Amino acid sequence: MADTIGFIAGESQLPLLAVRAARRQGKKIIVAAIKNLAVPELAVEADAWAEFSIGQLGAVIRFFRKYDVHQALMVGRVNHAAIFSIWKADGQFIRFLAKVKDKTTTSLLATLADYFSGAGIEIIDSTFFLRDYLVAAKNYTPRHKIGKNLALDIEFGWEKAWGIAGLDIGQTICVKNRAVVAVEAMEGTDRAIARAAEIAGPGLVVIKVSRPNHDMRFDVPVAGLSTMNLLHTYRAAAFVLEADKTLMLDQPQIIALAQKAKILLMGKK
Repeated sequence: MADTIGFIAGESQLPLLAVRAARRQGKKIIVAAIKNLAVPELAVEADAWAEFSIGQLGAVIRFFRKYDVHQALMVGRVNHAAIFSIWKADGQFIRFLAKVKDKTTTSLLATLADYFSGAGIEIIDSTFFLRDYLVAAKNYTPRHKIGKNLALDIEFGWEKAWGIAGLDIGQTICVKNRAVVAVEAMEGTDRAIARAAEIAGPGLVVIKVSRPNHDMRFDVPVAGLSTMNLLHTYRAAAFVLEADKTLMLDQPQIIALAQKAKILLMGKK
């Protein structure tokens, strides 16, 4: 790995955690922060930092070249729907969009990675500095026993989740009594859960997976404390995450809340 690493930083604490881990490994940190999304603390942690609007692809490439960046990570959330609200785009971004087959997450991000590669900047595994946060294949709430009906819902939802993910629609599915209640699309996990709870009430099983043959360079599933708080509020039955492919932030707090709320929390392969 190169001594100088670029970060394209979106929303959430993930970019900050990754940057700090890279710093501990002695890397020089160059951060291209998405305006109004990336946390301001990144400016303090980085050797070089600048903000860019979505659509300023050429400016990001010039910024990385200025600091001799040849490897970079895309870390942090960027709302997929933002693609519909770009009012100003530079020439490189327009040329990038012309190469995109469709506006699915996979097409957008894979084409973006190829575009950076063509500019001499390799996009690498987004979890490279975040391996400690990957979900393990285990029951994080062992005091919470898995009854027959819950086990049936988990297996039903797990199969359906992979079908939806394979179509590149979303990573999260909500089921109850072996029925699909809600599927995540562009609105995000928390809003999908809220919609499901409004329809089906307590007892939801929420499952989050990656896509089949998921490219770990981008859009890795993430579970955070805000989602677990929502599951507590709506009295969900279980939160099942794909092991080795999902990042779980605030793990001690999430596990403690799941135990308190009697919500099964598990990593599954």
